[in-house]
Amino acid sequence: MLPGLPDRPSFPINLLADFAGGGLICALGIVLALFERSKSNRGQVVNTDMVSGTRYVSSYPLLGTLIGSLAFAGSRGTNLLDGGAPFYNIYTCSDELWMSVGCLEPQFFKEFLANLIPALPSTFSPGWRPTPAAQFDRDEWPRLQQFFVQAFKTNTRDYWAKVFHGTDSCAIPVLNPSEAAEISTGSIPSPHPELTRTYPQQHLSTASLQLNPGQHTKEILQELGVSANELRQLAEEGALGKIKAKL
Repeated sequence: MLPGLPDRPSFPINLLADFAGGGLICALGIVLALFERSKSNRGQVVNTDMVSGTRYVSSYPLLGTLIGSLAFAGSRGTNLLDGGAPFYNIYTCSDELWMSVGCLEPQFFKEFLANLIPALPSTFSPGWRPTPAAQFDRDEWPRLQQFFVQAFKTNTRDYWAKVFHGTDSCAIPVLNPSEAAEISTGSIPSPHPELTRTYPQQHLSTASLQLNPGQHTKEILQELGVSANELRQLAEEGALGKIKAKL
């Protein structure tokens, strides 16, 4: 979570442009080109950029608008996926921290209500209890939204995190960077997607990412067919950097 609007967190947008629209789209293009090369035995140029890639990965809202989907057809803040739907939003708790709710599918919304309502204090009496039937009734959305706003305000974020932990409610706490780092216990997320037969080293620690220039230069050049005499010549000419002492 990164700071955004004054009353709630916002999505860190560089994940969309830099990493999704840029890095992942470029990596996908390379993989596709390599796969095609295995059939044609021909290489090709992978042409991509962050602007085009970001437009592509974020085309869903545009398509939803064009076809009149409930997801983004209305004005800002009134749609299914932009905070308009009470069951797809972020709520402030009593300690001014947040819970993220994304129970879009009916079975998850039903589970969400089944865990939320019993966890409310006995003094909580808004005069109405939502049912699963209210989920996609837009006339009920204002009342449903107000119910959730008041409900989450009755207790802290950590309290609600425990209520929904291990359930299919699709409700999780919004963590700040320091809290997220504590959960990761000093390691970075393992690479994804995971493959069943070929996979990278899992659970890399920060220390394991320290680069040692020239560490595998000799092995790589040998695999490419460079002879021992050629290696020595390259090292004497300074082309291999720190590898000279290792030859």
